[in-house]
Amino acid sequence: MPTFIKSAIPGLSTRTAVVLQFVLVAGLATLAFLPRANEEPQIASSSVPEAPESQPTAPPQEASLGFSTIDVVVMRNDTMDRLFRRLELNLADLAMLRNLPDLRSQVDKLKPGELLRFKYRDGELMGLERKLSDSETLQVIRDENGFSTNVLENPLEVHTRTASATINSSLFQASAEAGLSDRVAFDLAEIFQYDIDFVLDIQAGDRFTVVYEEVFQDGEPLRIGNILAAKFVNAGREYRAVRYVDSQGRGQYYSPDGKSLRKAFMRSPVQFSRVSSRFNLSRKHPVLNRIRAHKGVDYAAPTGTPVRAAGEGRVRFVGRQGGYGNVIELEHGSGVVTVYGHLSRFAPKLRRGQRVELAQVVGYVGSTGLATGPHLHYEYRVRGVHKNPQTVPLPDAEPIPSAERERFLTATADLVNTLDLPLGPILVAR
Repeated sequence: MPTFIKSAIPGLSTRTAVVLQFVLVAGLATLAFLPRANEEPQIASSSVPEAPESQPTAPPQEASLGFSTIDVVVMRNDTMDRLFRRLELNLADLAMLRNLPDLRSQVDKLKPGELLRFKYRDGELMGLERKLSDSETLQVIRDENGFSTNVLENPLEVHTRTASATINSSLFQASAEAGLSDRVAFDLAEIFQYDIDFVLDIQAGDRFTVVYEEVFQDGEPLRIGNILAAKFVNAGREYRAVRYVDSQGRGQYYSPDGKSLRKAFMRSPVQFSRVSSRFNLSRKHPVLNRIRAHKGVDYAAPTGTPVRAAGEGRVRFVGRQGGYGNVIELEHGSGVVTVYGHLSRFAPKLRRGQRVELAQVVGYVGSTGLATGPHLHYEYRVRGVHKNPQTVPLPDAEPIPSAERERFLTATADLVNTLDLPLGPILVAR
Protein backbone atom coordinates (compact mmCIF):
# COMPACT_ATOMS: atom_id res chain seq x y z
CA MET A 1 0.00 0.00 0.00
CA PRO A 2 2.83 2.56 0.59
CA THR A 3 3.73 2.10 -3.10
CA PHE A 4 0.12 2.82 -4.11
CA ILE A 5 -0.04 5.96 -1.93
CA LYS A 6 3.34 7.16 -3.16
CA SER A 7 2.34 6.72 -6.78
CA ALA A 8 -0.99 8.45 -6.16
CA ILE A 9 0.76 11.48 -4.66
CA PRO A 10 3.90 12.36 -6.66
CA GLY A 11 6.87 13.59 -4.69
CA LEU A 12 5.79 11.88 -1.47
CA SER A 13 8.58 10.22 0.49
CA THR A 14 8.43 6.54 1.47
CA ARG A 15 8.41 7.42 5.23
CA THR A 16 5.45 9.76 4.80
CA ALA A 17 3.57 7.16 2.74
CA VAL A 18 3.97 4.61 5.57
CA VAL A 19 2.56 7.10 8.12
CA LEU A 20 -0.42 7.85 5.88
CA GLN A 21 -1.05 4.13 5.49
CA PHE A 22 -1.18 3.68 9.28
CA VAL A 23 -3.63 6.58 9.71
CA LEU A 24 -5.88 5.19 6.96
CA VAL A 25 -6.01 1.67 8.45
CA ALA A 26 -6.71 3.00 11.97
CA GLY A 27 -9.54 5.13 10.65
CA LEU A 28 -11.16 2.21 8.85
CA ALA A 29 -10.93 0.08 12.01
CA THR A 30 -12.66 2.78 14.06
CA LEU A 31 -15.49 3.06 11.52
CA ALA A 32 -16.08 -0.67 11.76
CA PHE A 33 -17.06 -0.34 15.44
CA LEU A 34 -19.36 2.65 15.04
CA PRO A 35 -23.14 1.92 15.11
CA ARG A 36 -24.87 1.82 11.78
CA ALA A 37 -27.45 4.39 10.82
CA ASN A 38 -30.38 2.19 11.86
CA GLU A 39 -28.76 1.01 15.11
CA GLU A 40 -28.74 2.64 18.56
CA PRO A 41 -25.77 2.48 20.92
CA GLN A 42 -26.08 0.00 23.82
CA ILE A 43 -26.25 1.49 27.33
CA ALA A 44 -25.56 -0.70 30.37
CA SER A 45 -28.36 -0.41 32.89
CA SER A 46 -27.68 0.38 36.56
CA SER A 47 -27.70 -2.39 39.13
CA VAL A 48 -30.20 -0.31 41.17
CA PRO A 49 -32.71 0.91 38.57
CA GLU A 50 -34.91 3.94 39.15
CA ALA A 51 -37.58 2.72 36.76
CA PRO A 52 -40.78 1.32 38.24
CA GLU A 53 -39.82 -2.13 37.04
CA SER A 54 -36.68 -4.05 37.96
CA GLN A 55 -34.04 -4.13 35.25
CA PRO A 56 -31.02 -6.45 35.15
CA THR A 57 -27.49 -5.22 35.03
CA ALA A 58 -25.60 -5.72 31.78
CA PRO A 59 -24.62 -9.40 31.89
CA PRO A 60 -20.90 -10.07 32.08
CA GLN A 61 -20.10 -12.94 29.72
CA GLU A 62 -18.59 -16.02 31.29
CA ALA A 63 -17.21 -17.46 28.09
CA SER A 64 -15.18 -20.16 29.77
CA LEU A 65 -18.34 -21.75 31.19
CA GLY A 66 -20.61 -20.86 28.29
CA PHE A 67 -23.21 -18.96 30.35
CA SER A 68 -24.02 -15.39 31.37
CA THR A 69 -24.77 -13.82 34.74
CA ILE A 70 -27.41 -11.16 35.47
CA ASP A 71 -27.97 -9.37 38.77
CA VAL A 72 -31.57 -8.23 39.26
CA VAL A 73 -32.89 -5.87 41.95
CA VAL A 74 -36.40 -6.93 42.96
CA MET A 75 -38.90 -4.10 42.67
CA ARG A 76 -42.38 -3.73 44.12
CA ASN A 77 -44.91 -6.26 42.72
CA ASP A 78 -42.15 -8.35 41.14
CA THR A 79 -42.64 -12.12 41.17
CA MET A 80 -40.29 -14.87 40.07
CA ASP A 81 -42.67 -15.61 37.19
CA ARG A 82 -42.41 -11.99 36.00
CA LEU A 83 -38.63 -12.05 36.27
CA PHE A 84 -38.37 -15.28 34.28
CA ARG A 85 -40.55 -13.81 31.53
CA ARG A 86 -38.63 -10.53 31.53
CA LEU A 87 -35.32 -12.37 31.20
CA GLU A 88 -36.84 -14.76 28.63
CA LEU A 89 -35.97 -17.81 30.72
CA ASN A 90 -37.64 -21.20 30.35
CA LEU A 91 -40.75 -21.32 32.57
CA ALA A 92 -40.34 -25.10 32.83
CA ASP A 93 -37.20 -24.42 34.91
CA LEU A 94 -39.26 -22.28 37.28
CA ALA A 95 -41.74 -25.14 37.68
CA MET A 96 -38.85 -27.46 38.56
CA LEU A 97 -37.61 -25.00 41.20
CA ARG A 98 -41.04 -24.85 42.80
CA ASN A 99 -41.12 -28.62 43.07
CA LEU A 100 -37.89 -28.77 45.07
CA PRO A 101 -38.42 -29.50 48.79
CA ASP A 102 -38.46 -26.35 50.98
CA LEU A 103 -37.71 -24.13 47.97
CA ARG A 104 -41.19 -23.06 46.91
CA SER A 105 -41.43 -20.35 49.61
CA GLN A 106 -37.98 -19.05 48.67
CA VAL A 107 -39.10 -18.75 45.06
CA ASP A 108 -42.53 -17.24 45.60
CA LYS A 109 -41.80 -14.70 48.37
CA LEU A 110 -39.58 -11.92 47.04
CA LYS A 111 -38.69 -8.75 48.93
CA PRO A 112 -38.42 -5.36 47.18
CA GLY A 113 -34.80 -4.19 47.14
CA GLU A 114 -33.17 -7.60 47.42
CA LEU A 115 -30.64 -8.77 44.83
CA LEU A 116 -31.04 -11.99 42.83
CA ARG A 117 -28.27 -13.43 40.67
CA PHE A 118 -29.31 -15.49 37.64
CA LYS A 119 -26.95 -17.65 35.60
CA TYR A 120 -28.32 -18.80 32.25
CA ARG A 121 -27.44 -20.19 28.84
CA ASP A 122 -29.67 -20.07 25.74
CA GLY A 123 -32.77 -19.34 27.84
CA GLU A 124 -32.08 -22.15 30.32
CA LEU A 125 -31.49 -21.39 34.00
CA MET A 126 -28.07 -22.70 35.05
CA GLY A 127 -28.00 -21.26 38.57
CA LEU A 128 -29.65 -18.85 41.01
CA GLU A 129 -28.35 -17.11 44.12
CA ARG A 130 -30.41 -15.33 46.77
CA LYS A 131 -29.17 -13.82 50.05
CA LEU A 132 -31.17 -15.26 52.95
CA SER A 133 -29.44 -13.23 55.66
CA ASP A 134 -26.22 -11.36 56.33
CA SER A 135 -24.41 -14.66 56.73
CA GLU A 136 -26.35 -17.09 54.47
CA THR A 137 -26.83 -17.30 50.71
CA LEU A 138 -29.12 -19.78 48.94
CA GLN A 139 -27.44 -21.30 45.90
CA VAL A 140 -29.34 -23.26 43.23
CA ILE A 141 -27.29 -25.15 40.60
CA ARG A 142 -28.43 -27.16 37.57
CA ASP A 143 -27.08 -30.71 37.53
CA GLU A 144 -27.82 -33.95 35.70
CA ASN A 145 -30.90 -34.54 37.88
CA GLY A 146 -32.37 -31.08 37.39
CA PHE A 147 -31.52 -28.64 40.18
CA SER A 148 -29.79 -29.00 43.53
CA THR A 149 -29.70 -26.48 46.39
CA ASN A 150 -27.10 -25.48 48.94
CA VAL A 151 -26.85 -22.78 51.61
CA LEU A 152 -23.49 -20.99 51.63
CA GLU A 153 -22.40 -19.58 54.99
CA ASN A 154 -20.22 -16.52 55.46
CA PRO A 155 -19.93 -16.03 59.24
CA LEU A 156 -20.20 -12.66 60.92
CA GLU A 157 -17.76 -11.19 63.42
CA VAL A 158 -19.25 -9.13 66.27
CA HIS A 159 -17.04 -6.60 68.05
CA THR A 160 -18.08 -4.75 71.20
CA ARG A 161 -17.16 -1.07 71.31
CA THR A 162 -17.45 1.52 74.08
CA ALA A 163 -17.67 5.27 73.53
CA SER A 164 -18.42 8.32 75.69
CA ALA A 165 -19.36 11.90 74.85
CA THR A 166 -20.50 15.17 76.41
CA ILE A 167 -23.33 17.12 74.81
CA ASN A 168 -22.65 20.75 73.90
CA SER A 169 -25.49 21.42 71.48
CA SER A 170 -27.28 18.20 70.48
CA LEU A 171 -27.21 14.46 70.98
CA PHE A 172 -26.44 13.82 67.32
CA GLN A 173 -23.54 16.26 67.18
CA ALA A 174 -22.02 14.80 70.35
CA SER A 175 -22.41 11.30 68.90
CA ALA A 176 -20.71 12.31 65.66
CA GLU A 177 -17.80 13.89 67.54
CA ALA A 178 -17.38 10.59 69.43
CA GLY A 179 -17.26 8.68 66.15
CA LEU A 180 -20.73 7.20 66.59
CA SER A 181 -23.31 6.84 63.83
CA ASP A 182 -26.75 8.44 63.88
CA ARG A 183 -28.13 4.93 64.34
CA VAL A 184 -26.44 4.63 67.75
CA ALA A 185 -27.72 8.06 68.81
CA PHE A 186 -31.24 7.20 67.69
CA ASP A 187 -31.22 3.86 69.54
CA LEU A 188 -29.86 5.57 72.66
CA ALA A 189 -32.80 8.00 72.62
CA GLU A 190 -35.21 5.09 72.13
CA ILE A 191 -33.86 3.31 75.21
CA PHE A 192 -34.19 6.29 77.57
CA GLN A 193 -37.26 7.91 75.97
CA TYR A 194 -39.50 6.90 78.89
CA ASP A 195 -37.40 8.79 81.45
CA ILE A 196 -35.90 11.58 79.33
CA ASP A 197 -37.72 13.86 76.90
CA PHE A 198 -35.06 14.35 74.21
CA VAL A 199 -36.92 17.45 73.00
CA LEU A 200 -37.28 19.28 76.31
CA ASP A 201 -34.78 17.82 78.77
CA ILE A 202 -31.43 17.69 76.92
CA GLN A 203 -29.00 20.44 77.90
CA ALA A 204 -25.34 21.34 77.53
CA GLY A 205 -23.17 19.31 79.88
CA ASP A 206 -25.27 16.14 79.69
CA ARG A 207 -23.07 13.13 78.98
CA PHE A 208 -23.40 9.49 78.05
CA THR A 209 -21.47 6.23 77.72
CA VAL A 210 -22.63 3.52 75.35
CA VAL A 211 -21.52 -0.09 74.81
CA TYR A 212 -22.66 -1.36 71.42
CA GLU A 213 -22.05 -4.05 68.81
CA GLU A 214 -20.43 -3.53 65.44
CA VAL A 215 -20.87 -6.35 62.93
CA PHE A 216 -18.08 -7.25 60.47
CA GLN A 217 -17.86 -9.69 57.58
CA ASP A 218 -14.59 -10.66 55.91
CA GLY A 219 -12.89 -7.97 57.97
CA GLU A 220 -15.13 -5.18 56.63
CA PRO A 221 -17.76 -3.30 58.74
CA LEU A 222 -21.24 -4.45 57.78
CA ARG A 223 -23.67 -2.74 60.15
CA ILE A 224 -24.26 -1.53 63.70
CA GLY A 225 -25.74 -4.10 66.06
CA ASN A 226 -27.53 -3.69 69.39
CA ILE A 227 -26.69 -1.34 72.22
CA LEU A 228 -25.69 -3.67 75.06
CA ALA A 229 -25.43 -1.14 77.88
CA ALA A 230 -25.71 2.62 78.28
CA LYS A 231 -25.39 5.36 80.87
CA PHE A 232 -26.94 8.82 80.42
CA VAL A 233 -26.47 11.73 82.82
CA ASN A 234 -29.20 14.35 82.34
CA ALA A 235 -29.27 17.48 84.53
CA GLY A 236 -27.04 15.68 87.04
CA ARG A 237 -29.27 12.61 87.29
CA GLU A 238 -27.87 9.30 86.08
CA TYR A 239 -29.85 6.69 84.15
CA ARG A 240 -28.49 3.23 83.31
CA ALA A 241 -29.64 0.49 80.98
CA VAL A 242 -28.52 -3.04 80.08
CA ARG A 243 -29.90 -5.29 77.36
CA TYR A 244 -31.04 -8.71 78.50
CA VAL A 245 -32.26 -11.59 76.30
CA ASP A 246 -34.57 -13.79 78.36
CA SER A 247 -34.95 -17.55 78.19
CA GLN A 248 -37.60 -17.12 75.46
CA GLY A 249 -35.17 -15.17 73.24
CA ARG A 250 -36.79 -11.75 73.79
CA GLY A 251 -34.41 -8.81 74.21
CA GLN A 252 -35.38 -5.81 76.35
CA TYR A 253 -33.69 -3.04 78.33
CA TYR A 254 -33.64 -2.91 82.12
CA SER A 255 -31.98 -0.95 84.88
CA PRO A 256 -29.09 -2.85 86.53
CA ASP A 257 -31.42 -3.93 89.36
CA GLY A 258 -33.94 -5.48 86.95
CA LYS A 259 -36.56 -2.75 86.55
CA SER A 260 -37.90 -2.38 83.03
CA LEU A 261 -36.97 0.89 81.30
CA ARG A 262 -40.22 0.72 79.40
CA LYS A 263 -43.15 2.62 80.79
CA ALA A 264 -46.80 2.23 79.94
CA PHE A 265 -46.49 5.63 78.18
CA MET A 266 -43.89 7.69 76.32
CA ARG A 267 -43.17 11.29 77.22
CA SER A 268 -43.18 12.53 73.62
CA PRO A 269 -45.24 11.12 70.72
CA VAL A 270 -43.06 12.95 68.15
CA GLN A 271 -39.34 12.20 67.98
CA PHE A 272 -36.69 14.95 67.83
CA SER A 273 -39.10 17.82 67.27
CA ARG A 274 -39.26 21.24 68.95
CA VAL A 275 -41.69 22.30 71.68
CA SER A 276 -43.45 25.43 70.45
CA SER A 277 -45.90 25.78 73.36
CA ARG A 278 -45.90 24.19 76.80
CA PHE A 279 -48.70 23.27 79.17
CA ASN A 280 -49.99 26.67 80.38
CA LEU A 281 -53.41 27.42 81.87
CA SER A 282 -52.94 31.19 81.30
CA ARG A 283 -51.68 31.21 77.72
CA LYS A 284 -52.84 33.79 75.16
CA HIS A 285 -54.18 31.89 72.14
CA PRO A 286 -52.15 32.79 68.99
CA VAL A 287 -55.21 32.65 66.69
CA LEU A 288 -58.10 33.80 68.92
CA ASN A 289 -55.85 36.47 70.51
CA ARG A 290 -57.33 36.03 74.00
CA ILE A 291 -56.43 34.21 77.19
CA ARG A 292 -57.27 30.54 76.75
CA ALA A 293 -55.79 27.71 78.76
CA HIS A 294 -53.33 25.57 76.83
CA LYS A 295 -54.03 22.14 78.29
CA GLY A 296 -51.38 20.24 76.39
CA VAL A 297 -47.97 20.50 74.73
CA ASP A 298 -47.36 21.60 71.14
CA TYR A 299 -44.55 19.91 69.19
CA ALA A 300 -43.49 21.85 66.10
CA ALA A 301 -42.40 19.54 63.29
CA PRO A 302 -42.61 19.41 59.48
CA THR A 303 -45.91 18.36 57.93
CA GLY A 304 -45.97 14.59 57.52
CA THR A 305 -43.78 13.80 60.56
CA PRO A 306 -45.04 10.51 62.10
CA VAL A 307 -47.05 10.76 65.32
CA ARG A 308 -46.86 7.71 67.62
CA ALA A 309 -49.35 6.40 70.15
CA ALA A 310 -48.06 7.45 73.57
CA GLY A 311 -49.30 4.17 75.02
CA GLU A 312 -51.16 0.98 74.28
CA GLY A 313 -54.89 1.57 73.97
CA ARG A 314 -58.01 1.77 71.83
CA VAL A 315 -59.13 4.45 69.36
CA ARG A 316 -62.02 6.38 70.96
CA PHE A 317 -62.36 8.99 68.21
CA VAL A 318 -60.76 9.63 64.83
CA GLY A 319 -61.95 12.45 62.58
CA ARG A 320 -62.40 16.21 62.48
CA GLN A 321 -63.29 18.12 65.63
CA GLY A 322 -63.52 21.95 65.74
CA GLY A 323 -60.29 23.77 66.53
CA TYR A 324 -58.39 20.50 66.87
CA GLY A 325 -58.78 19.88 63.12
CA ASN A 326 -57.98 16.26 62.35
CA VAL A 327 -57.77 14.64 65.78
CA ILE A 328 -57.32 11.22 67.39
CA GLU A 329 -58.38 10.28 70.93
CA LEU A 330 -56.98 7.09 72.49
CA GLU A 331 -58.29 5.36 75.62
CA HIS A 332 -55.64 3.58 77.70
CA GLY A 333 -57.51 2.25 80.73
CA SER A 334 -57.59 3.57 84.32
CA GLY A 335 -59.34 6.70 83.03
CA VAL A 336 -56.35 7.85 80.90
CA VAL A 337 -57.04 9.43 77.48
CA THR A 338 -54.45 10.95 75.14
CA VAL A 339 -55.33 13.43 72.37
CA TYR A 340 -53.44 14.19 69.12
CA GLY A 341 -54.62 17.30 67.25
CA HIS A 342 -53.99 19.32 64.03
CA LEU A 343 -52.97 16.18 62.10
CA SER A 344 -52.51 16.36 58.34
CA ARG A 345 -53.81 12.80 57.94
CA PHE A 346 -54.39 9.57 59.82
CA ALA A 347 -52.58 6.27 59.58
CA PRO A 348 -54.10 4.07 56.84
CA LYS A 349 -57.24 2.16 57.92
CA LEU A 350 -57.21 3.65 61.43
CA ARG A 351 -60.78 3.40 62.77
CA ARG A 352 -62.79 3.82 65.95
CA GLY A 353 -62.49 0.84 68.30
CA GLN A 354 -59.19 -0.33 66.86
CA ARG A 355 -56.45 -1.38 69.31
CA VAL A 356 -53.05 0.30 68.94
CA GLU A 357 -49.66 -0.59 70.40
CA LEU A 358 -47.22 1.63 72.25
CA ALA A 359 -45.23 3.72 69.70
CA GLN A 360 -47.46 2.64 66.78
CA VAL A 361 -47.79 5.40 64.16
CA VAL A 362 -51.38 6.68 64.27
CA GLY A 363 -51.13 9.90 62.27
CA TYR A 364 -48.94 12.62 60.81
CA VAL A 365 -48.17 16.20 61.84
CA GLY A 366 -50.19 18.91 60.11
CA SER A 367 -51.85 22.31 60.63
CA THR A 368 -55.57 21.55 60.39
CA GLY A 369 -58.02 23.41 62.66
CA LEU A 370 -56.91 26.51 64.60
CA ALA A 371 -53.17 26.30 63.95
CA THR A 372 -50.63 28.89 62.82
CA GLY A 373 -48.25 26.28 61.42
CA PRO A 374 -47.55 22.56 61.32
CA HIS A 375 -47.36 21.03 64.79
CA LEU A 376 -48.85 18.34 67.02
CA HIS A 377 -51.09 19.36 69.91
CA TYR A 378 -50.81 16.58 72.53
CA GLU A 379 -52.97 16.20 75.64
CA TYR A 380 -52.91 13.76 78.57
CA ARG A 381 -56.15 13.48 80.53
CA VAL A 382 -56.89 11.45 83.68
CA ARG A 383 -60.62 10.94 84.32
CA GLY A 384 -61.37 14.08 82.36
CA VAL A 385 -58.76 16.26 84.10
CA HIS A 386 -55.93 17.65 81.93
CA LYS A 387 -52.44 16.83 83.21
CA ASN A 388 -49.09 18.21 82.04
CA PRO A 389 -47.76 15.47 79.71
CA GLN A 390 -44.18 16.42 80.61
CA THR A 391 -44.52 15.99 84.37
CA VAL A 392 -47.35 13.53 84.98
CA PRO A 393 -46.05 10.32 86.66
CA LEU A 394 -46.01 7.39 84.24
CA PRO A 395 -46.59 3.79 85.43
CA ASP A 396 -43.74 1.31 85.03
CA ALA A 397 -43.80 -1.83 82.95
CA GLU A 398 -43.25 -5.27 84.49
CA PRO A 399 -39.75 -5.89 86.01
CA ILE A 400 -37.60 -8.97 85.45
CA PRO A 401 -39.62 -12.05 86.52
CA SER A 402 -38.32 -13.61 89.73
CA ALA A 403 -37.56 -16.85 87.86
CA GLU A 404 -35.17 -14.95 85.56
CA ARG A 405 -33.55 -12.67 88.13
CA GLU A 406 -30.41 -14.70 88.93
CA ARG A 407 -29.81 -15.36 85.24
CA PHE A 408 -30.27 -11.65 84.52
CA LEU A 409 -27.77 -10.52 87.18
CA THR A 410 -25.15 -13.01 85.97
CA ALA A 411 -25.58 -12.14 82.29
CA THR A 412 -25.42 -8.36 82.75
CA ALA A 413 -22.76 -7.96 85.48
CA ASP A 414 -19.84 -7.42 83.08
CA LEU A 415 -21.84 -4.93 80.99
CA VAL A 416 -22.67 -2.84 84.06
CA ASN A 417 -18.98 -2.81 85.05
CA THR A 418 -17.98 -1.71 81.54
CA LEU A 419 -19.96 1.52 81.98
CA ASP A 420 -17.56 2.54 84.77
CA LEU A 421 -14.29 1.79 82.95
CA PRO A 422 -11.95 4.74 82.24
CA LEU A 423 -12.61 6.57 78.98
CA GLY A 424 -10.71 5.48 75.90
CA PRO A 425 -11.06 3.20 72.90
CA ILE A 426 -12.07 -0.33 73.86
CA LEU A 427 -12.39 -3.18 71.40
CA VAL A 428 -13.32 -6.67 72.46
CA ALA A 429 -13.72 -9.40 69.85
CA ARG A 430 -16.58 -11.82 70.35
